[in-house]
Amino acid sequence: MSISLHPDTPQGRSLPGSAAAGDAASGEGPRPGIRSRLFTKYVGLFVAVVGVALLANGLFEVFFYYREHKTALIRVQREQAEAAAAKIGQFVKEIESQLGWTTQLPWSAGSIEQRRFDALRLLRQVPAITELAQVDSTGKERLRVSRLAMDVVDSGIDVSTDAKFTEAVAHKVYYGPVYFRRESEPYMTLALAGTRKDAGVSIAEVNLKLIWDVVSQIKVGEHGHAYVVGSQGRLIAHPDISLVLRNTDMSRLEQVRAAQAGGGTMPDSLQEATNIQGQKVLTASAPIAPLGWTMFVELPVEEAYASLYASLQRLAIVLLAASIFAVLAGIFLARRMVGPIQALRTGAERIGGGDFSQRISIKTGDELEGLANQFNDMGARLQESYADLEKKVEQRTAELSESLQQQTATSEVLETISSSAGELQPVFNKMLENATRVCGASFGVMDLWDGERYNLVSDYNLPPEFAARRQPTIAPHPESGLAEVARTHQVAQVLDVREGAAYRAGSEMAVLLADVGGARTTLMVPLLRENDLVGVITIFRREVRAFTDKQIALVENFANQAVIAIENARLLKQLRERTKELSQSLDELRTAQDRLIQTEKLASLGQLTAGIAHEIKNPLNFVNNFSSVSTELIDELNEVLQGAGLDDKTKEEVAELTHMLKGNLEKVVQHGKRADSIVKNMLLHSREGSGERRPADINALVEESLNLAYHGARAEKPGFNITLKRDLDPAAGMLDIYPQEITRVFLNLISNGFYAATKRKESEGGAFEPTLSASTRNLGDNVEIRIRDNGTGIPPEVKEKMFNPFFTTKPAGEGTGLGLSMSHDIVVKQHGGTVDVNTEPGAFTEFIITLPRMLAAQGNTGGRT
Repeated sequence: MSISLHPDTPQGRSLPGSAAAGDAASGEGPRPGIRSRLFTKYVGLFVAVVGVALLANGLFEVFFYYREHKTALIRVQREQAEAAAAKIGQFVKEIESQLGWTTQLPWSAGSIEQRRFDALRLLRQVPAITELAQVDSTGKERLRVSRLAMDVVDSGIDVSTDAKFTEAVAHKVYYGPVYFRRESEPYMTLALAGTRKDAGVSIAEVNLKLIWDVVSQIKVGEHGHAYVVGSQGRLIAHPDISLVLRNTDMSRLEQVRAAQAGGGTMPDSLQEATNIQGQKVLTASAPIAPLGWTMFVELPVEEAYASLYASLQRLAIVLLAASIFAVLAGIFLARRMVGPIQALRTGAERIGGGDFSQRISIKTGDELEGLANQFNDMGARLQESYADLEKKVEQRTAELSESLQQQTATSEVLETISSSAGELQPVFNKMLENATRVCGASFGVMDLWDGERYNLVSDYNLPPEFAARRQPTIAPHPESGLAEVARTHQVAQVLDVREGAAYRAGSEMAVLLADVGGARTTLMVPLLRENDLVGVITIFRREVRAFTDKQIALVENFANQAVIAIENARLLKQLRERTKELSQSLDELRTAQDRLIQTEKLASLGQLTAGIAHEIKNPLNFVNNFSSVSTELIDELNEVLQGAGLDDKTKEEVAELTHMLKGNLEKVVQHGKRADSIVKNMLLHSREGSGERRPADINALVEESLNLAYHGARAEKPGFNITLKRDLDPAAGMLDIYPQEITRVFLNLISNGFYAATKRKESEGGAFEPTLSASTRNLGDNVEIRIRDNGTGIPPEVKEKMFNPFFTTKPAGEGTGLGLSMSHDIVVKQHGGTVDVNTEPGAFTEFIITLPRMLAAQGNTGGRT
């Protein structure tokens, strides 16, 4: 292996502008030093590779051994649990078999002694049965024999509805739930029905302590054991009999809950758990059919994994020996690799410092030698590319300068659009000036098409003689650039006017441009609105030089801005015209409203006619229709202007103007609604005696009015809520009245109550509950109706005027002041009744109406009370 460093020249050289010089000029500090040696890293790498390989192999072996060992243990435990469950099931089946022959005989008068003898023999043969009861087919207990109590014959106890009787009759056998006598000994009920219908049912109480013999014989390793849990989670059998006698609840163990949820079988994910002593164990379970019990077998984890721990110790010893070997091998190999890499590092530092003539010589015949050759090639290429760097920097600087000019020109145009307030001439002038100047043109013009001709709207730096002789273009020459723009709606560029078809054909405009204006290269960009040509921007150069794509894109951008400015000016003009019309309509509406108010003040309530409504109808309909159309126009205009590409300042001005117009429209709508409400109420007020006179149930009218007013308020205001109370006297009965008019009175008073209670709720909030109550009372020849709310109440000065026409305390647009006046006239004048008010400001208001049962033949003219 051969390693050397040498420059191309005897002294080498350092180029200006190199990395080292750049670092010094920029003030950067020295680079951070090497934090760790390559030799140490390689040694650590070899050690890590060997260690990881051995560790991975050992861990894989341990992992698979652990899984296989655990699976085998669980399989053995599950087999043990299933075998034990089968034994316990067989134990119960044997008891059931022994109990079966007690149900063979039918019941008769002389069979009691024989059955008692059989029962005693059963208790001797089956020690697990503590008590036996025999029940006839009707469910009456005929015999009970017990180890713990006196025998009972013909007790007559009815068990026909107990589950142990009904289930045994239905299914021939019944296994009862486990229960504990004296809260210690586990028992269960086993009932068996005879094959004959008249054989009855034998019911045995079985002591489950004897299952302990089965459980205690199950051996699981050295320290493992088995136990049985009932369907309710209580311990039935356990090698430690004291746990059973203490009635231990096992349902708090996770494995017990999981097994009961899975029908007696635990999921595979729960093979390790904690037992009742708090010890980690491997556990398995099996259901004991058909009792609903579960057999559990568990083995301590320490005992189960003892062989695994021994395997881990052996693995640790192997890893230690392999690590020592890896360190020695790493030292040997790292020494042969670090030398060439250090040479590469030194050469790279010199090239990075600007010495592009540096060459690295490594003769190892491997990838390191190839890397050294690549460093050498890179140094040669850097020497070549440095010469072109300054030229590229100058070229890029020129491009950035041109881009900055274009951005500045665009910004100036947008600023002019923002400050022009709808005036187009300043926008056109600034746009044409910037397009001509930034694109390096000599002069330019902007023409707009009015449908017949192209009219000059702006020019920049036109030669005086050309400007004096230029005329509006009506029909451009078919071969000219303007005709091409009109035909294709695309940008047209004429590289040399003198070589163009229009000039050679003698077109007056082409000759004027070339010979008088001195134009050689022209660029024409169309102004398009929805693909309709509205104008053309044309810029001219006095030398033959094509416009670049960036310059064409800049002029196209200016053309788009010009179209937007034209459209904005048109829309603003329409907006001002609409605003003027709206202002005039508002003045007309106010005049009509003043006339209406004067008419209301001067006219008598009984002499109002449809002529008043006709007088107001035309201006009112016009205002309503105009308001609707204007609202739509303003919304449409706002959408167009917001999407027209305006700057933020112009958008704010447009938004402020549309907001002001909408405010005026809202006032128009408010005055229109008030005028419509006034006319409607005045016409209703003039209808004295309208509707049909007939007997009506006053309680039904009150109930109907409450429902109508409540649901109407809910529909108008979804959040409306109030408590309604009713106290309707059944003796109030039928009255001779105008039901339609009285209903109108009730609706008016109830609505006022809703309004007052809601206002108080809005002011107080909290736990205040708006309430309105209605009551009726029989007074003999009269009927009294009371409508009470817990609202804001009525001040004394308002109470004196509340029945006067056109008097209202509601905000403008919410009331006309005719409701209470009409209600008073209907009750007093039309029906000969009375209206009274009982109120307390800030607490309640109660209207008291008295109506006669029989209405006078000629009506009444009673006064107010």
